[in-house]
Amino acid sequence: MRVLITGGNGFLGSSLVRFFLKEHDVLVISKNNNNILDIIDKIQYINTFNKNSIKQFQPEIVIHCGWSGGNSYKAINSLDQFHDNVGPSINLLKILSKLHNKPKFIGFGTFLEYGHHFSQRKEDDIENPKDLYGLSKNTFKNYSKMLCNQYNLKWVWIRPCYIYGPGDVDTRLIPSLINKFIKNEEVNLDKCEKLIDYLYIDDFVNFLYLLIISDSEGIYNICSGEKYKLKEIINKIHKISKSKSKINFDPKLNRNLASPCVIGNNNKIKTITGFNPKIKIEKGLLNTINYYKNIK
Repeated sequence: MRVLITGGNGFLGSSLVRFFLKEHDVLVISKNNNNILDIIDKIQYINTFNKNSIKQFQPEIVIHCGWSGGNSYKAINSLDQFHDNVGPSINLLKILSKLHNKPKFIGFGTFLEYGHHFSQRKEDDIENPKDLYGLSKNTFKNYSKMLCNQYNLKWVWIRPCYIYGPGDVDTRLIPSLINKFIKNEEVNLDKCEKLIDYLYIDDFVNFLYLLIISDSEGIYNICSGEKYKLKEIINKIHKISKSKSKINFDPKLNRNLASPCVIGNNNKIKTITGFNPKIKIEKGLLNTINYYKNIK
């Protein structure tokens, strides 16, 4: 199978590259390649949507997880979310439409498309994004669905819900906490009362792979389906890492834009794939802590 992965240098993208590389041909499109330098000689790599390179590769599967700006709290309401991503993503679909053999397109959305909620979200829930990151993703979802229909491309839209594990971006909550706990630094946080869904990276990759090789199309949540209070996760990390850090939970630091509940229903993808997450939260956190301890 020939697999094209955009954003292949990121946390999710590089994990997928390493997985597919075991048995498949992989073309990576990414601005940077520092996270995949150790396998760069085993893949094809370009840093832009070059139509000639894509045409020569003739992908059967296209996993579009590249997105400039990411979902950091500081960037979620930047207009760059739209300008830097929606147009280039549409251009990618135009390139794919010209291929002789039409690939299956898998686009990456976000749970922020659902907006603010107090309960578990399902794929058929009404979308109501409250920030420009969620709105831009949802906008491209609508474009991609319509264009894939016009171009005769199979269309899948996935919404990952807080994937974590070794290799995650250092500025995200779990890696940043681990790094501070390793150094026994004092940590200042908001109340951390939100309800949250965490899925380990290996389970995410397996979910997506099984979905890809199925003949299914449409929207799918990829999440654990489990409900955790964020403060409990933080205390687990603190305990497992055996840190002496002091943790301060300060309500004055609460983020007004954050949804109080980010939990997904994964019944749809479990029915299609027959897969259940294997890595319990304690094991996943231990693996992640050990990873950061080793690289430090």
